[in-house]
Amino acid sequence: MPQGSFPLYNVTFKRKGEGKWVFAQGEIENNTNKDYSAALFRISVFDKNMLIWTGPVKIKGFRKRKLRPFEILMEGFDHYAIGRISRYDIYFESGY
Repeated sequence: MPQGSFPLYNVTFKRKGEGKWVFAQGEIENNTNKDYSAALFRISVFDKNMLIWTGPVKIKGFRKRKLRPFEILMEGFDHYAIGRISRYDIYFESGY
């Protein structure tokens, strides 16, 4: 099981239909003892150590010890670049 306060599971990067842009989707767990009405994360996608895309992930109704799905449009990230993704990180920015 991944460690940390907000572990990620089943993260994928793919386009939908004939669209040009990529969608990131997966699940994130609130592994804390705090409920959030809304939580904001930043996902960063890398090609080796080079940042190639970053954007916000908003989760509403993020209760403690619960797993929530997310899906975001990676606007500006062309589907031809999916093969360049070597890793990704997610950072908690704020919540209330």
